[in-house]
Amino acid sequence: MSKFLLALTLVLSLAQGARVSQLTDAHFPDRHYNGRKHTKDKRLFKAYPSQEMIIDLEAHSVLSADVLVNGRKVPVRFKWEVEPAAPLRVNITDYLKDGDNTFSIQNIIPRVAFINAFVPFPVLKYGDAKSVGISPELLKKVDELIVKEVGEGFPGATLVVAKNGKIIKETAYGYARKYKDDGKPMESYQKMRVDTMFDLASNTKIFATLFGIMKLQSDGKLRYTDTLNKYMPEYKGVLPEGYDKTKIRIFDILTHTAGYVEPYRFYDDHGNIYSRDKDTTKKLICERIPVPGDKGGIPRYNDVNYILAGLLIEKISNLELHEYCKRFFYNPLKLLRTTFAPLKRHYGKADTAATEITGNTKGGKVEFKDVRKTVIQGEVEDENSFYSMNETAGHAGLFSTAKELAILGQVLLNHGGYGWNKFWRKDIQDLFVKPYDKAITFGIGWRRQGNEGRKTHFGAYASSQAIGHLGSTGTATVVDPVHDLVVVLLTNKQHSKIVDGKHEADKFQTAKQGSIVQLIYESFLNA
Repeated sequence: MSKFLLALTLVLSLAQGARVSQLTDAHFPDRHYNGRKHTKDKRLFKAYPSQEMIIDLEAHSVLSADVLVNGRKVPVRFKWEVEPAAPLRVNITDYLKDGDNTFSIQNIIPRVAFINAFVPFPVLKYGDAKSVGISPELLKKVDELIVKEVGEGFPGATLVVAKNGKIIKETAYGYARKYKDDGKPMESYQKMRVDTMFDLASNTKIFATLFGIMKLQSDGKLRYTDTLNKYMPEYKGVLPEGYDKTKIRIFDILTHTAGYVEPYRFYDDHGNIYSRDKDTTKKLICERIPVPGDKGGIPRYNDVNYILAGLLIEKISNLELHEYCKRFFYNPLKLLRTTFAPLKRHYGKADTAATEITGNTKGGKVEFKDVRKTVIQGEVEDENSFYSMNETAGHAGLFSTAKELAILGQVLLNHGGYGWNKFWRKDIQDLFVKPYDKAITFGIGWRRQGNEGRKTHFGAYASSQAIGHLGSTGTATVVDPVHDLVVVLLTNKQHSKIVDGKHEADKFQTAKQGSIVQLIYESFLNA
């Protein structure tokens, strides 16, 4: 082979990279051989035998090679081309097993030839419960419980369960809205649908903000160990006792350890940090509100941390948070019903589940300027997000459906990809979901089952690696890599009367999300 051809193949090799592959390195043979012949040219990928998998091979100057999946040789006929006009499409479905699969390309001839192998990520398909080891009879207990409680007054819910790449349950229960704006029951309740959009509340922190942060880190546009001030110079100021805001790291806000403690109410015109627009709110957070100081690294949950994280994404990307998430996540995944401020984006109230009956008055006991006093539907319930952040904030404001959240959950099970989309590297996700050393039920942003410390969320049987989040509107997400499981339970428990400061629906087991999650685990662990 001439030196020119050798140089050309190297250029072509380096040019590849725009294509997506779940392999950690798509190039064969290994660019850097470490002398350990038994590890050479070997990779892992995730797959499900129930799903057809076709991979693409770009073979540059290849006369022959051995393609191996799980140690079995896959027949491939190579056609010698320096720059292939199109990739070879190879069906490897018959060679797959559930979970981790091995992949290797050996004995490439001639030695200067190379192959780029593109392996898509698994996607969710519909399937039946028995095929993934779930007992339909045991799973019925979930339906029986929620239906019973809807009959007793619980408003409504949607539930999706996905296991081993299959959606085995997608169910709507009860009603999306039961009350008129005057607080009286509707003559005909609005029924819940499986595609009803819910106000996700704090699940926004995960499926918008943290997704964005992980992608920016994977793309090399930030490091979570950097200070916030490095990217947002406006975030500054030395506070009492010498606590310098410029030293607060991105890690600190993501783990709720920056020192914010107070429940800052920017929307309340009775306070001294009043704001009714995003720019003013940002200025108040960056320049005026104090940070009491380091609390020994122990998480103190506070929404200001994720308001800041959302502003950070906007500053680095030069895009509004909703536009960033839409462009880089929701559009590529074809998630048509995942958005901020749905009423501003061509959706109607009937597309969404209602939350509070008396607006933000807490049953008529709270008053502030322009407070909403009627049923909230299609607008974010969170006051700071609605009144002070234009309905789009890093801590609250995202709406979605159970199925579309399950797709985002599968992205996590796939370590950052879905189909032919790759959003971040596996090592980045591993970094963010590992337990925080001072609070094992926290990751970097994630809530974790840890040492069974979050039974109210994950139930008693979730693995220690299970991650997810809860939302105050009644939403719960569980992603368990050990059991290859995604559970999305969305309820509108807030759409109920407030008695003695509590929503009446809080008394039901459906509102205590861990009970439903527990029954789902029992449906396969006890099968």
